[in-house]
Amino acid sequence: MSINVSEVIWTIICFFALLFVLKKFLFDPLIKFMDQRQAGIDAGLEKGREAQRKKEENAAALRESWKERSAEAKQLIAEGKAADEEERSRVLEAAHAQAARDIQDAHGRIQNEQERLRAQAQEQMPQLVDALTRHLVGGDPGSREEK
Repeated sequence: MSINVSEVIWTIICFFALLFVLKKFLFDPLIKFMDQRQAGIDAGLEKGREAQRKKEENAAALRESWKERSAEAKQLIAEGKAADEEERSRVLEAAHAQAARDIQDAHGRIQNEQERLRAQAQEQMPQLVDALTRHLVGGDPGSREEK
């Protein structure tokens, strides 16, 4: 067995030619395809990160909006309660004032009725005294028949 130098050189040349052809037609397109795929994956990951960031921003904005709306709702409720309490106080005050006027009016009518009855009693007093005197003295013929 002898080593033929020309065969070794042709083997080396064929090897490098095959390597060149494989690089040109297989490895370069394969590497280009892999790079494109990696770029697509990276772009997808970046879109995912961007979507996640937007989601977090929107969630934060939503939480902030909820806090603001909650604060506004609490303020409106407090204002409503204050207005209700004020209206309630005003209505109660008006009712108490009306009740006081009604009581005062009733006292005035009672007083007038008492004065009218006293005046009427004073007007009829002489007649009643006269009738009672006649009855006791016996001057009333109708009262004897009743006994």
